[in-house]
Parts: sequence; C-alpha cells; structure tokens
Amino acid sequence: MEWSRVSIRGLKHAYNEETKQIDEQILRLVRQRKAVSEGKQLFPDTELLQQWSAELGLELPEISRILGSLNESVPRRQYWDEPGALLGVLPIMKVIQDGDFEYALTHSMQYENSSMLTVEIKYLKETAEHISIEALLTLVILGKTEYEVNIHGGRGGSAQIQLHFMVTPPLPEKLDDIEFSLVPAFGGLARPRTVEVTLDKQIDFT
Repeated sequence: MEWSRVSIRGLKHAYNEETKQIDEQILRLVRQRKAVSEGKQLFPDTELLQQWSAELGLELPEISRILGSLNESVPRRQYWDEPGALLGVLPIMKVIQDGDFEYALTHSMQYENSSMLTVEIKYLKETAEHISIEALLTLVILGKTEYEVNIHGGRGGSAQIQLHFMVTPPLPEKLDDIEFSLVPAFGGLARPRTVEVTLDKQIDFT
C-alpha cells in the first residue's frame, strides 16, 4: 500500500499516541526476540498455543501467524540444483492422527543431490460431503545435518491431498536421529476468508 493512499483514506490521521506507544513496545520486543532466537526457527508446541488462545481470547490461526512471522526467513536458493540420478525409494511411513485429520509421511525419493519427501493429509470424517483442505504447512527436519526444505508442489483435492518437499542435502538411509515436523508456513499476508455463494437458480434472459 502506497503511503499517499493511506493519507487519502484517512488511516494516517486515525493513528494516535496510545497506539504509537503499543506499536513501539511491540517492535522493541520483536528486536529482542530476534536477538534471543539467533536466527533459529522457533515455534511453540500445540498445547502451549491452545493455552494462550484460551487465556488471551485469540484464535489459534491468528497466534500462529503472528509467532510464525517472527521467525527469520531462511534464504532460498537462487536456482534449482539438478537432483541427479534416482538412487532408490526410502520408505518412512510415519502416521499421526490429530483430531479429524491423518498425516502420513510416506516415503522419500532418493536422488544423488537431494531427497523428495511426500506427505499425505486425509480428512477422516466420512459424513463430510464438501471439504477442501488448505494446508498452510511446511516441513521442518532436525538432525545432525542442517537441511534446507522447500515445498515442491502437490496434488489432490477435497478431503485428501499430497505435499512434496525437496530436501537438500539428501536424507541418510537410517533415520534414527532425524525428526520431522509440519509447522505453519508463512509466505505472506493472511488471505481474508471468503463466503461461498451457490448459484443454482435458472436464469432466463428475455
């Protein structure tokens, strides 16, 4: 948004001293938080998020967006390296059920220079007739090696989807010391929720 348009719409004049003081405190805390995190991607667990949601009266997605935006973005590659020759398929099959959803980290396609991991997400309620999963998630991999993970497309729709993640360097054959987590992904401003309107009435142009 251009600053000139902010002034035209009157938003600039609505800003007051009380809001200014609060915003300044927030910015100072953001700077302090960045110094403490030292560039690491830090995010609380679900239990703590739910606790804060109940205590503060804020929705979980809102808290997740705010805290996720405090993590510094990991620099992305300026180009895609060639994955190299396909070496094999590494079965993983880590399956977790959370509420009405099932998350399955199924396998990794192992290439010379990278790995391609597949995550399947399924809505378990059979009574749901109209649902479309919007997974604003990314994959975090923790181990002795520092891994770069980038979303690499997906497929599916409605109540079941697949997400593909490109991982560099490639994963080892033994995953005993590797931890996988899906965390909220923040690639920009949250989009406003829309209301679906169904048009099913005959219209005659006379």
